[in-house]
Amino acid sequence: MILAIDTSVGISVAIHDGQKTLAQRTTSEHGQQGEYTADYLNELLTSTNCAPSDIKQVVVGVGPGPFTGLRVGIATAVTFAHALQIPVRGLCSLDAVGFVTSGECIVISDARRKELYWAKYLDGKRVSDPTVSTPQVLQLDFPGTHFVGPAANLYPELISGEFLELRAEHLAELLAKNLGQFQDVVPMYLRKPDAVEPTNRKQVLQ
Repeated sequence: MILAIDTSVGISVAIHDGQKTLAQRTTSEHGQQGEYTADYLNELLTSTNCAPSDIKQVVVGVGPGPFTGLRVGIATAVTFAHALQIPVRGLCSLDAVGFVTSGECIVISDARRKELYWAKYLDGKRVSDPTVSTPQVLQLDFPGTHFVGPAANLYPELISGEFLELRAEHLAELLAKNLGQFQDVVPMYLRKPDAVEPTNRKQVLQ
């Protein structure tokens, strides 16, 4: 039994028995990861009549994604696995979309700040490192390319493509079929966080 979690875009949680998905819950609403990720997990365990001890492996999307939402899913997965002393594996979150595509495509998700996270795929396998670019750069660099993913229609004046939801069940399938390009279980941010420590401190006392 595999538990799969991804919170890089919204929240996606799935339970997979190694052959098929038993239950999954996905929402694209960003900013609610801290409130609902654990609730979705408990809901799926209940609906499948699974005890936590029935889960034998955990797989989690490690991004790229925004700082706060992404770390919720990773922390949940690591804590769950640690409590049960079971393995936890990391996968690039974009692989959950790329896995179910055919031919050549660019998978994109929203990076905020008018930028997109993206990676290139060929017949379901990632063939480039994930990175972050503006839609203008992607339009120039990949003219005529098939774009897919949760942000495929976010900037239709520049690029458009096929909307595909990012679903954790596909991460579970990659693990079950041993097809995953596994990553360290650490957040993949690709850029510095908004909040940084100031380099020059102001003098309070004169």
